[in-house]
Amino acid sequence: MNLSVHSHSVKGLLKGMLNSWRLFVATFVVLTLILEAGTYVYSRRGVATNTYSATSKVLLTQETLDGGSLQLYLNTEKVMIGSESFANYVSKQVTAKEKFSKSEVTNYQIENENGTSILNITATANSAQKAKQISNFVLEVVANASSEQLRGGNATVVETAETAETAKVLGGQSNRKLYVVAGLMAVILSFMVLFIRVYFDNRIYDFEIVKIAFPTAVFYEPADENEFKKNIARIFKGIKQKGNTVKTDITIFDGFSKIMGLLNVEGTTNVYSNQKLAMPKGMTQMSLDSLYEQHDANLNVIDATEKVAMGLSETQILVFNENDCTKKQVLKVLQELKQISNLKLVVIGLK
Repeated sequence: MNLSVHSHSVKGLLKGMLNSWRLFVATFVVLTLILEAGTYVYSRRGVATNTYSATSKVLLTQETLDGGSLQLYLNTEKVMIGSESFANYVSKQVTAKEKFSKSEVTNYQIENENGTSILNITATANSAQKAKQISNFVLEVVANASSEQLRGGNATVVETAETAETAKVLGGQSNRKLYVVAGLMAVILSFMVLFIRVYFDNRIYDFEIVKIAFPTAVFYEPADENEFKKNIARIFKGIKQKGNTVKTDITIFDGFSKIMGLLNVEGTTNVYSNQKLAMPKGMTQMSLDSLYEQHDANLNVIDATEKVAMGLSETQILVFNENDCTKKQVLKVLQELKQISNLKLVVIGLK
């Protein structure tokens, strides 16, 4: 296996994400507060930009027409006043004193009240006051239109927007939907942050990764301290039965002092560590820096909790903590093991 800092199994990713649930909760809370606050600001802005309408009324008359001819005239004028060309004409009448722009003044519609000669001029704007002002302005332009523009007719003001009913809101934001969407986004983004964190995490959450990295090793996974002692005794018994002189390195990567208390003396035993330790009888402590000096010992116990350091004995016993094992440790070990010929490797994964 080509192990790298991005090597994962599905089980490892899931376990890592479960172990990092606090990160998910913290990220979710922070993102929820930010997104919900943004939603609140946006929804408040949406209320401020709601659309209002106001209606004024004008009476069109044509003294020479009646019946069907008059209705045709009204329909024609309705289309003409509501056309783009007339709207452009209205916009040209806007002066600096008006409280609306030339583009805003064209936001109006013309409707005919059934059975009458009255046209409704309904203007829309983002405030009730502006909607009234636009409706009345268009009303004034129509009332002052030339006879030619009205095709020989007359326009009389019936009702201004100020005397009409209060302008009514036409649209608004669905705030509940916005908050739901913000909440879903917070969940999705929190999962993304959690996944990225675990993906780039140096820790190994699935010990199967270690087993694949050392395909020729013998593996033990003791459930408690007693089982660990039995595993160690079994390993040394096997070495002795083969008639070999016990020449072994035990490299401990986590919990060195605790695991030291579970080991027995095997002939001459040297302990390489910079920690202050109470040495059992038969064990000699040396500094970690003296590991590669010439020392004659049957068993070397090496403290690799601070940095990876390994001996060169043919029999190597590696002791990892399954919950704290890192890919950098394993990669360094793989590099060190290349220097040992006739390697006999045992890996112990403590739970």
